[in-house]
Amino acid sequence: MHNTKLSSYWHEIIEILDHAYQPIVNPLSGSVFAVECLLRNYQEAGFSSIFDVFDKAYEEGQLLNLDLELRKKAIAKFTTLKCAKKIKLFYNFDVRITEMCNYTPGMSRNILEGFGLDPGVFCFEISERHQAKDGKLDCIFDNAKISGCQIAIDDFGSGFANFELFYFSEPNYLKLDRFLITNIDKEVKKRKFCSHIINLAHFFGISVIAEGVETENEFLSCRDMGVDLVQGYYIAKPTQDISQILSAYGDIDTLFKTNKRRITQDSQLVGSQMVELTPIKTNGTMEELLERIGENTEVPFVPVVETGDIPVGIISESNLKKYLYKPYGKDLLFNKSHTPSIKKFINKCPTVEITIPLEQMLEIYVANPESEGIIITRELKYKGFMTAQSLLNTLNEKNLAYARDMNPLTKLPGNNLINSYLNKAFKNEEASYVFVYFDFDNFKPFNDRFGFRQGDRAINLFADILKEHMSKETSFIGHIGGDDFFCATNCQTDVQDKCPNTISKIKTIIEIFTDTAASFYDNDEVEKGKYCAKDRNGNVRDFPLLTVSAAIIRIPEGKRGGTSDELSNILAYLKKEAKQSKSKTAFLDMGSDETIYENTVNAYIEALK
Repeated sequence: MHNTKLSSYWHEIIEILDHAYQPIVNPLSGSVFAVECLLRNYQEAGFSSIFDVFDKAYEEGQLLNLDLELRKKAIAKFTTLKCAKKIKLFYNFDVRITEMCNYTPGMSRNILEGFGLDPGVFCFEISERHQAKDGKLDCIFDNAKISGCQIAIDDFGSGFANFELFYFSEPNYLKLDRFLITNIDKEVKKRKFCSHIINLAHFFGISVIAEGVETENEFLSCRDMGVDLVQGYYIAKPTQDISQILSAYGDIDTLFKTNKRRITQDSQLVGSQMVELTPIKTNGTMEELLERIGENTEVPFVPVVETGDIPVGIISESNLKKYLYKPYGKDLLFNKSHTPSIKKFINKCPTVEITIPLEQMLEIYVANPESEGIIITRELKYKGFMTAQSLLNTLNEKNLAYARDMNPLTKLPGNNLINSYLNKAFKNEEASYVFVYFDFDNFKPFNDRFGFRQGDRAINLFADILKEHMSKETSFIGHIGGDDFFCATNCQTDVQDKCPNTISKIKTIIEIFTDTAASFYDNDEVEKGKYCAKDRNGNVRDFPLLTVSAAIIRIPEGKRGGTSDELSNILAYLKKEAKQSKSKTAFLDMGSDETIYENTVNAYIEALK
């Protein structure tokens, strides 16, 4: 039996119950995007868990009445937050409420308007803990959209029906379950799974929240995978003391700067090419919509944003054609009873942060050929729009920039591309790499004695040997400048202990170059194995024939300490060892244990000092 009034017992319970709030923040800036409301004091009220509270209310037919009172209490407390006007409130919704006989849509909107809040600040968190009956879940989704409230799928990845919820709800947010986040920095399988979910969500214009983030490494892994928001003990624990909620968490911003995750070259290119279309608010009028479409003569659609400039999709001129080009069509558009809101014309659109790589943007666009383009955001707020043409222009600019960074002599990638590769490889903890620093021995006296043209031929000779013997599929070759080269290879298929196949290949390259470079000398010099030239002080003396030394480092898959800059310093130190060795190589295996890795890094850094 369903009671339409809240009993005195439940009134007493509500007096005891309270809400704690936990911030949901931007992983780059630390600014608070929302807070999640969590029920507290349930034990003081005589319940063993939060679920027991709602289960008992459901059994007594009081679930809707209880929830409405708790909702009012949660919203009232939320409004006392200093940043309440700028953020959202996430509220856990029990779908069994729809089974109550006194359930009617639009209740949240009325409560929110009573507190002077836009419905767009309120987000229902829905999980698969309970199944809605008779298709009423569809009604929840439809009612939420019509009222302007938002939807988040909670605990995504914890159960089996989440994808069904995902499919039918068209949510605004996906919250990755704690199961997926725990030790994500150590588990490759979880990172791959989450990366696919994130890409799929962004394809549909859905923001992803990592919940239950408890450590710095979990946070960094989530941030680097491209989650839009994070929540968990690492940021802040839930608190009933509303004054403890900050508008921004400075530690996150500091971490962002420490890790140098600044705006990339891709972001700058996208910023220069995107179309800055003026969006319309979800509560905008039909007159405003037609005015916006009229303004954008070359782009026949308008981006739509909600409170806080958060994009929700686009409205295309083609959606309005049946009204615009038919008798009395415009009359129907302007008729409030027929068209109460512009929301009915909104279509989902892929949405991405400006900081993601251009290639990823292109993948999302290509996978969604019916889309007009991609909405670009910065910290989830609308920034601009990338049409197909602007995406092509950006890619062309990137290709030109790439070409400019090629070494003019060898046509190999230069320093910027080398550093970019090194940073990406260093962050890719799923693969093992071998990094090699090649440096000619006594190149200056050779260049002085035989001339720069012969020196250039020697450099090109070595570049050609590298290209011939290093696999294009698994290796990267770069020309640092002068007689210095960089090479890296993914040695996953190699024997892990000292990578014998890769080391053997490097030694072969050195031997081939040394033998071939002998053609630069006369027979007598080759026979003696030396030639005369001036040293740095201008004194004439003997030098050995031209060869090359190689400093080699293997880093294993898994978590890595230190930085890629420190790794570059270690390579430079190893180069000195290589030049003094008979094999002209020096090899350092960082080991497969993180402690060994960190100790090795620290030891070499101390040696460099």
